[in-house]
Amino acid sequence: DRDFTIRNINQAVVEKVGKPAEEILGKKCYEIFHGTDRPPETCPHAKAMTEKKAYVEELEDHYLDGTFFVSSSPIFDSAGNFVGTVNVSRDITELNALRGRVAASERMAALGEMAARVAHEIRNPLISVGGFARRLEKKLDGNLHEMAKIIVEEVSRLEQILKEILGFVRKPKMVKNKIDLVELIDNTLNFISSAITEKGNTLTKDLFPTPIMITVDRDRIREAILNIINNANNATDNGEITVKTVQQGNEALIEISDTGYGIRQEELKNIFTPFFTTGPHGTGLGLTITQRIVQDHKGRIDVESVCREPGGTGEDEHLKQCGTTFRIYLPLEE
Repeated sequence: DRDFTIRNINQAVVEKVGKPAEEILGKKCYEIFHGTDRPPETCPHAKAMTEKKAYVEELEDHYLDGTFFVSSSPIFDSAGNFVGTVNVSRDITELNALRGRVAASERMAALGEMAARVAHEIRNPLISVGGFARRLEKKLDGNLHEMAKIIVEEVSRLEQILKEILGFVRKPKMVKNKIDLVELIDNTLNFISSAITEKGNTLTKDLFPTPIMITVDRDRIREAILNIINNANNATDNGEITVKTVQQGNEALIEISDTGYGIRQEELKNIFTPFFTTGPHGTGLGLTITQRIVQDHKGRIDVESVCREPGGTGEDEHLKQCGTTFRIYLPLEE
C-alpha cells in the first residue's frame, strides 16, 4: 500500500523468502525483500507510486541473492486515488547465468578461430627456423654455438606455446573409462614431485584411504591437475603444496593448496579467461583449458586466494596464511 506495507502474497513469496505468511504480511516490503529500514533507490513500488503508472525493471538483489524481473502496477480506487500496487517478480537468476555462458561460448568460439589462423600461419616458419637452428647448433663453436643454442631453446618455447594454443582451439575427443581417482592423483604426484623438490617446495599428500571410482578421461583429468600444480609450484618458493582427495556424497573432491604469493582479488576474477596471465612466460591458457576439462566432465572448479607481495618473508602469522586453493568437484556418476 502507500505505506509500503505488504497486504497480500502468494505461496511463491513464502518459499522464496523462507518465512511463513504470518511473518510477512503486515511488514514493510523493504524489510522483507531487501533487509533494509527504508526503500532502496531502485524500489519499483516507490517509482510506480510516484509516477502513477506501471513500472518494469530487471533488478539484482543481494539480500535474496538473485536477479529478478519485476513489474509494479498501480491500483486506484473508484475516485482515482492511488491505494497501492500489484507487484509481480520473476526470478531470472538462472536465465542470466545461461545468457552469460552463451555469450562466453560465442566469445571463445571467435577467439578460437582467430587463434587457429594465427597458429597456422606461425607453425610452418617456426618449423623451418627450428630445423636450421638445430643444424647450426651442431656445427658451430664458441659464441656462435651459444647463440644457436639460445635460438633452439626459444624456438622450443614457442613450439610449446603453439601446442597449447592448438590444444585450446582443437578440443580433443574424450575417451572415458572407470578409474580409481586416488590412484590417478598419486601417480600424477609421483611424476611431478621432482620438479616440486627442485624448486625448494614440499609436497604433501592427503589422499582418500580407499579407491574413489569415477568415469573420466584419464589423460584430460591428469592434464587439468598438472596445470594447477605447475602454477602452484611456480608461485611458491620454499613453501608447501598440498593435494587432497575426498569422496563426499555423490562427488569426488580434488583440493590443491599452496603457500605461495597468492592471487590478487582483481586478478582472481580473470584467471579462467583465455590468454590472461600475470607471469612473464606461458600463454594464459592453462587454467582456461583446466576449467573446460572439468566442465566437460560435468564438474565444477572454484578458487580462493590470499595475496602477498613476492619477496615477503612469511614470518608473521598473516603471511603464513597466504596462498591459493583450487577445488575440483567431479560427479561420481554421470
